[in-house]
Amino acid sequence: MQSEFLYDPYYGMSYPDGMDYQQWNPMVEQQREGEGHTHGHGGATTCQDGHVHLHPGVTSTPIETEQGHVHWMAGNTTFDDGHIHQYETYTSIPIPLPGGYHTHYVEIRTTEDDGHVHIIRGFTEPSQS
Repeated sequence: MQSEFLYDPYYGMSYPDGMDYQQWNPMVEQQREGEGHTHGHGGATTCQDGHVHLHPGVTSTPIETEQGHVHWMAGNTTFDDGHIHQYETYTSIPIPLPGGYHTHYVEIRTTEDDGHVHIIRGFTEPSQS
């Protein structure tokens, strides 16, 4: 399973140092089960073919990069219109919020199912490091 990562307006590129998913993923694969904070995520996908899906979930613990930590985010959408979609991506680096909290931005395409894809875009739930 691999969904397509879209442009990240906060980070400015798909992955650190312009790497693509296949180059960067092996570098962080073993950090997914580390210790530290997580973020909840959820919301609705874009509307395609007359329906939307929800994507509830929790990110991985932090994955350190030279630019700041990111989180792995993967799962299945809710079952709507007779099918689900899968998604997998890494978040942006932290976006500071008041009170010592931060969030992360994501924007990805789901897998294609039933002849279409959906876009997931938005922010993770705020968390402290």
